[in-house]
Amino acid sequence: MLMTFIFILGIYVTTIGIFELILPTRMLQLWIKISSSKLYFLYGIVLILAGFPLTQVPSSNPLSIPLFIVGLIVVFSGPFILIYPEKIRNLFFQGLDELGQTGSRFALIVDAIARIAIGILCIVAYILN
Repeated sequence: MLMTFIFILGIYVTTIGIFELILPTRMLQLWIKISSSKLYFLYGIVLILAGFPLTQVPSSNPLSIPLFIVGLIVVFSGPFILIYPEKIRNLFFQGLDELGQTGSRFALIVDAIARIAIGILCIVAYILN
């Protein structure tokens, strides 16, 4: 069951990353819309709930350590969004202003590549299980 969740998470994260590569402007607008929402703090709960299973991958899996590290990063970023959603939101918008349109696209592409890599890591961990 755990590995099935990780497989589905890998497919989801890879899909989001591919959309960010193909449609960077639309995806940037989506992230702006999400971070502008009053319910943005719920994203922190989603990060905690989605990241925690990554920390539980059996040690018999050769990718358990990289998934554990990714899981810790995701789980520990969730409380910051829960506790300080306004500060995270302001940081996001200040970053967009400082980077400009070209820099924002580049940052989104880097984010997309990281998402795709993590998604592939999850999928490969499922296959190797």
